[in-house]
Amino acid sequence: MSGMLDLSGRTAIVTGAAKGLGRAYAHWLAAHGCAVVVSNRPAPDGSSSARAVVEEIVAAGGRAVAHDGPVQMPEAAAEMVRIAGRHFGAPDIFVSNAGVQAFRDFGTVTPEEMDALLDINLRGVLVGLKAVWPAMVKAGYGRIVLTGSSAGLWGQVGSADYAASKAAMVGIARSLAIDVPAGADLCVNVVAPAAYTPMSSGSIPAEWADYASPDHVAPVVGWLCSDRCSTSGGIYHAGAGHVRRVQILEGPVRQLSEGDIDSVMRGLTAQPEWTSSFASGAEIMPELVKAMTA
Repeated sequence: MSGMLDLSGRTAIVTGAAKGLGRAYAHWLAAHGCAVVVSNRPAPDGSSSARAVVEEIVAAGGRAVAHDGPVQMPEAAAEMVRIAGRHFGAPDIFVSNAGVQAFRDFGTVTPEEMDALLDINLRGVLVGLKAVWPAMVKAGYGRIVLTGSSAGLWGQVGSADYAASKAAMVGIARSLAIDVPAGADLCVNVVAPAAYTPMSSGSIPAEWADYASPDHVAPVVGWLCSDRCSTSGGIYHAGAGHVRRVQILEGPVRQLSEGDIDSVMRGLTAQPEWTSSFASGAEIMPELVKAMTA
């Protein structure tokens, strides 16, 4: 599939691109001709955490430049767009990948702890989108990929605030897909990735790192970033070399006048759906789940 795609002449911004999924996306896009702004917040010592990935891409013959800044800050998000324009041109592609995860008991997590997560996972996405959206609308072209999660689709233990932030990606993508000006070729989609990364290493054993490599998700994101993709508002669950579309379904409508409220509510028909992110992941990464439940 990857050999069919040519992103030459395109400029992409990838946030959270210093490691894990973001790094894999940046490498894939660069290998297919795209110029890439590798965006990541600075390392704890203040040094550039994106620089190493830029050097890897350039060494492989690609084009890339670093942006060091927290994307949830409007001035930092605006700067990443200026960097793109200064080095390569206005951004055609935006992969919003920056995010954090925390497993914690909802009864004891503090509002301040939840705010810190939502500041990156939700506000950071909106601020980044606000920075790239005007240029894409002006150009009449753009490809945007937001990073969701199966946790946000079906729930995950100890993850209420994280799941909320990821569920929001669906509402954002579908709303922006509706807001695209008439005649513009601008697509906004969501990927729910399943992969072994520094963030997921506590859940996926290290011996499954190759099986669940981010490199197996990158082609899906790469396709969503290409002009071959004409879908907007779609949700794609990908991992371990597998991918599928996710849909939100509703059951048949019933009239409240059909009977008393208890009988009407109990009679509503639910469409089959997964009970958790783990249950869904069993089909995306079957060998891993089989080994973990043996």
